[in-house]
Amino acid sequence: MPPAPIRLLWLLDTLGIGGAEGLAIPFARSLDRSRFQLYVGCHGKLEDSAVERELRRLGVPLLEVGARNLRDRAAFRRLVEFVKREKIDVVHAHLTYSAVWSALLSRSTSIPSFASLHVAPAATREFRKTLRFRLATDLRDRLMRFLLNRWSNGVITVSEALRQTYLEAGGLRPEKVQVVHNGIELGRFQRDRAETRARLERDFDIPGGAPILVTVSVLRPAKGIEVLLDTVQRVPGAYFLIVGGGPKEEEFRQLAATSGVGERVRWAGFRTDVDALLAGCDLFVHPSLADAFPTVLLEAMAAGLPVIASRVGGIPEIVVPGVTGELVPPGDPAALASAIDKLLADRAAMARMSEEARQRAQREFSAEAWLARLGKLYEEVA
Repeated sequence: MPPAPIRLLWLLDTLGIGGAEGLAIPFARSLDRSRFQLYVGCHGKLEDSAVERELRRLGVPLLEVGARNLRDRAAFRRLVEFVKREKIDVVHAHLTYSAVWSALLSRSTSIPSFASLHVAPAATREFRKTLRFRLATDLRDRLMRFLLNRWSNGVITVSEALRQTYLEAGGLRPEKVQVVHNGIELGRFQRDRAETRARLERDFDIPGGAPILVTVSVLRPAKGIEVLLDTVQRVPGAYFLIVGGGPKEEEFRQLAATSGVGERVRWAGFRTDVDALLAGCDLFVHPSLADAFPTVLLEAMAAGLPVIASRVGGIPEIVVPGVTGELVPPGDPAALASAIDKLLADRAAMARMSEEARQRAQREFSAEAWLARLGKLYEEVA
């Protein structure tokens, strides 16, 4: 008889909009159900998000821990009762709150756990909030590293750059931390270009044949959207499609309008069909000021788009300059515009980069390769 599937709990802070949260969907779709039985837990409350609805459609059992904060003992007891009742074999936590509780869970139940870190330590990030908020966040981050170092089976960073940042911040033994690059479902992004292009021009009122540059991002600080809007006026004739929503969306819309570039910027809002948009564009632009390992760049490459992005975080582990796109200094609209102009003027280079980007995505960043690396970790401790 084949062995019973490993019962795996993915524990996330929320199931809202975000890169870490969105990974649960390709993971659930691509998982070998004969080897793993997946549960997904939400540290906070379930709020009927797009991620939650898709996981339910896939038949993944969901757990609402409903914790108000890290000190919510009743919620922690609910989590302990759940993993015991469902005979969970391995816990894989994502983001700070879930990482803290996964380590405490391992201490309390001896169930092995891993934690994936998707963003830089709090002390290295720029916060635009109060001193009290910054101190509390840094303290919470230090607590997470202490607990993970002591009781987790391993810490996963999504890029080598992020691994080095955590090791420099201290609190984690080097042998405890390893890199596992995220992966994507490649087939979803291989669309007919002509058909997708025609739909984009129709739906977003873009003149036929005009260059379309696309950005997909949560509209929040440090994503560099203000840099992108400054770039628009430096690239005449091109149209910029911004896909995503977030807390600064209205502010960015106002900025586009008042700076006089609104007529060449199209706002798509939050979309669940990004795969149906990318193939019709010419270039993917990612002006982020800080990013550990933006999965959206993998999606753009799978769709055959050359990528122009900031040289920050783990982005150089994705984009190969001169081969799959170009890297520019963060926060520099002039450099970003120059890189865009250079590529738009060289269609042969764009075609070559398009094919190289697609091939690199297939070689390095498939969901199958990602799951194979994670599956090996789960099986070693289960």
